[in-house]
Amino acid sequence: MRYVIGVLIPTLLQCFVVLIVVVTNTGNGSWVGLGIFILSLFSIPATALANIFHVRAHSHLNISSLFSRGIRIAIITPFIVLIIIILL
Repeated sequence: MRYVIGVLIPTLLQCFVVLIVVVTNTGNGSWVGLGIFILSLFSIPATALANIFHVRAHSHLNISSLFSRGIRIAIITPFIVLIIIILL
């Protein structure tokens, strides 16, 4: 259960945000959607691996602290996505 809450849920939330941005940026002549898609190909698995290692290393913590740490790690990519959208 720790891996579901600490790894799977933050990763799915991160995928959902990236999917929304990619779908909304198609067909308008912008390359932002493609750039974000390529960024997410590397960042989402890296985030999941970081969360897996964190859950494994800190198995003594309660589930809420693992979830909050997973969300804090997973919010990095949506933050970068928002910066890319604003700048481009």
